[in-house]
Amino acid sequence: MLGDMTQPGATAAHDSAEAVASPAGRLDHAAALIDHLLAHGSATRAELAGATGLGRTAATGLVSRLLDAGVLVDGESGSDGRHGRLHLAIADRLLLTAGVAGDDAVATIAELDGTELARYEEPVAVDDDDPRPRSAAPLDALAVVVDRAVAQAARDERPIADVSLLVQGAVVGAPELALGDTTLGLEPLDVVAALRARSERLAAIEADLVAPPSLRAAASARAATESTGYPDDVLLHVSGDAQVSAAIVVRGVPYSGAHGLAATFGHLPIVPNGVRCDCGQRGCLATVAAPEVVLARAELDDVERTYGRRAALTELATRLAESEDRARWAWLDAALWIGRALQVAVPTIDPDVVVIGGWWAPHAADIEASFRDNRPAIGAGALDGLPRLVPARSGDDDGLIGARRQARERLRSVLAAVAA
Repeated sequence: MLGDMTQPGATAAHDSAEAVASPAGRLDHAAALIDHLLAHGSATRAELAGATGLGRTAATGLVSRLLDAGVLVDGESGSDGRHGRLHLAIADRLLLTAGVAGDDAVATIAELDGTELARYEEPVAVDDDDPRPRSAAPLDALAVVVDRAVAQAARDERPIADVSLLVQGAVVGAPELALGDTTLGLEPLDVVAALRARSERLAAIEADLVAPPSLRAAASARAATESTGYPDDVLLHVSGDAQVSAAIVVRGVPYSGAHGLAATFGHLPIVPNGVRCDCGQRGCLATVAAPEVVLARAELDDVERTYGRRAALTELATRLAESEDRARWAWLDAALWIGRALQVAVPTIDPDVVVIGGWWAPHAADIEASFRDNRPAIGAGALDGLPRLVPARSGDDDGLIGARRQARERLRSVLAAVAA
């Protein structure tokens, strides 16, 4: 009866039914339902009703819609005829995440909840006398580790749901291209096509993926990992391991800009009358703060050539801890320019927090000192402490972890879309 609709329970049920009646409402609640299953593997209908905030009737309707679309699978019913536990039709599938950074190409396979199962690494052998394009050797190594990961998944009889390829530069255009990647070359590169041509195993599984292979900017993936600690903030993440890079996350959502070029931090032309960068500009931050520049000034370029960048950066950290003069001078000069670049970026973006990542993190105080050295004097110093500058909390795997998180978000969007 109409009078019953004024009761709290009836009102909640009415609102719940209206919430899934619209395409936008169905999409939001389907995404919440899929998120729950990605994290927990399986659930009863009652558990899913709680996870989505829907009433039992509305949740049952949404579940039925997803069952009919093949997104969900109903477990075996018990002898009493009650429904079994529900799980995603792709629950047994895996995430493949791969990329090249510094010395090695790396590929991992992981469960949908992000738990890593296996990792494969291959050194990137770059021969300065090799006439092939600069990207050839890193892509060859990347194909090797991707092949190994796909082969392992096949041996385990576990299909792959998503392939995410990490690049150090920006991700632009459609189809996606890597741009400004010092490992793969600064010119736009179709990494997926180049890898497909080198990896028969990748080409063979593409048709069975939930969505085509995608590129992920390593800086954005690292920022996604850090943003879990700042869910309500605008976060700017800067680092300089493979190259000088940055990413913006707005309250948990990565922001790449209209053309994918937001926070291309390394190519801020910050040095007046500076040297010409490989990108064509003069005075880019990369020309004074890129890892290879700092290592050369610290007289560690021979260490990098002999043992690789990771070993060279470790040695640099050791020398900095020992206050070795050459290392300290090389780093403080870079920190000066990083701080000045932040003086440009921070008023433009106005972040709540700036996270200093990678090998810069233990030396965040030097960057902050440079940044604070030229702050506005208005407001009786009210702006002195803005924003917070903090060292990153995550480690070497933050890019891989963030990329898996982004892959799960993409899977959720693709699967939820059928309910709209």
